[in-house]
Amino acid sequence: MNYITVLFGIAGAVVLLYILRKRLFLFGFLNALCGFFSLIAVYLVFRLLQIDFPVTVFGILTGAIGGIPGVILLTVLLTVFRLP
Repeated sequence: MNYITVLFGIAGAVVLLYILRKRLFLFGFLNALCGFFSLIAVYLVFRLLQIDFPVTVFGILTGAIGGIPGVILLTVLLTVFRLP
C-alpha cells in the first residue's frame, strides 16, 4: 500500500473523529456532498467548453474537505497555473 494513501486515510480519520466529537457530522457530510456535486458541475461546464479539467483523488478530497470554497480554489489554481 502506498504511504500517501495511508497518510490520506489517517488524515481523513482524524477529520472524521473531530467532526464526530463536535457533533457536526451532518454539517460535515452536507459540506462534503456540496463540494462533490460542485466539483461535478465544474467538470461538466469545463467539458462543455472543451477545456481539460482533470478530476483526481486530490481534487475529490479538496472538494470533500473544503466544500464549495475548496472547489473554487481548485478551479482557480488549475486555470491560473495551467501550462500552455
